[in-house]
Amino acid sequence: MTKFLYHAVLPEDHDHHVSIEEIMKEGISFSTQSNNWYGNGGEVKPLITDKVRPLKAPMWANFKKASGANLEPHVPKSFYFPIFTDKILVFDGNITMNIYDQAFYEENKFTFEEALDFDTGETLEYWIKRYWDSMMTLEEYFSKKTYTKPEVLVFESVPREIIQICEK
Repeated sequence: MTKFLYHAVLPEDHDHHVSIEEIMKEGISFSTQSNNWYGNGGEVKPLITDKVRPLKAPMWANFKKASGANLEPHVPKSFYFPIFTDKILVFDGNITMNIYDQAFYEENKFTFEEALDFDTGETLEYWIKRYWDSMMTLEEYFSKKTYTKPEVLVFESVPREIIQICEK
């Protein structure tokens, strides 16, 4: 049975909207605007991410070149494609949210009082280490399904020839 990954078709008025025609013509790559809608915890603070990178991390895991994907269709419309590569990793998306929160706090704690609400009580290095520790292959994730909010990153461009559209 073929398993699929999904990439959201965002509304035209969304900041990260990409037209269906563009995706069907060019495919999905790290530079596709709609990737900005997806979380990517490894890209928030690249210097720290590289500093604490574990030895077990595959060399091809370059967060600057990753595309976001979902395991389920985005409502009301999604692009979908078969799993075509083994260069796919899954991370705990809840940890990613803590990375974004802590980064916002650290960057704005002296500027905006609201930033205090984003302090997680832990350092960015702590959260990024936990992010790396959450890393697993897509196959591992399918067998364990351990995350309530999986962050799926594809580290290879999705060729236009395998992309289709589904609506719910």
